[in-house]
Amino acid sequence: MDERYLEPDYFIDRPPPAIYVPPDMGSDKATMMDERNDPDLFDFDLEVEPILQVLVGKALEHARIEVIEEYEGEQLEKAKAKYKQKRECELMET
Repeated sequence: MDERYLEPDYFIDRPPPAIYVPPDMGSDKATMMDERNDPDLFDFDLEVEPILQVLVGKALEHARIEVIEEYEGEQLEKAKAKYKQKRECELMET
């Protein structure tokens, strides 16, 4: 085969495109805390307990409401079916 008739290779291996990472816009700060229990500092267990109580209480309340609504929906469907059956019986008699 003659080299003049070679087709170009369009599938050239290229490196993946660079990922853009925006520059940091501020300065990072940190606080160093000693290992001893300083009463003036944040006590995680003491501060988190009320938040957890609210979150767990809300979750339980929401779950209980869903169970009650589901039960009421079932009771409503039963009452509708009973009413429909009773109405059909009355229509059959007349």
